[in-house]
Amino acid sequence: MSSNTKNNYKFSVKKARTRRRHRRAYPSSLWTRSRACRARRSLKHMEAKSKLSDKLQVLKKLIPGQSGETIKSDQLFQETADYIVLLRTRVVILQKLIEFYGKVSENENAAS
Repeated sequence: MSSNTKNNYKFSVKKARTRRRHRRAYPSSLWTRSRACRARRSLKHMEAKSKLSDKLQVLKKLIPGQSGETIKSDQLFQETADYIVLLRTRVVILQKLIEFYGKVSENENAAS
């Protein structure tokens, strides 16, 4: 036997021993459970990713001007924040108008 063949044989025997030792330390039922856990975790991750994707699609529909364009999520969040500021500004302006016209009508009622 050549030295190269001897080394390959020693390596394969050592590998087989390690495999046997590893199997004794971890029963096959444990390996099956860990694979199932990994599969469940992977499935949960895909479901969460799908839910997030659905929520982003709904958010795109709520923001005006985003009708079918592809947009990155960070840009979508920035446009959402800008739209919220715009809506708050409109609410403040409408409240001020109500206050102003409410006072004017009170003054007209008091004068008559």
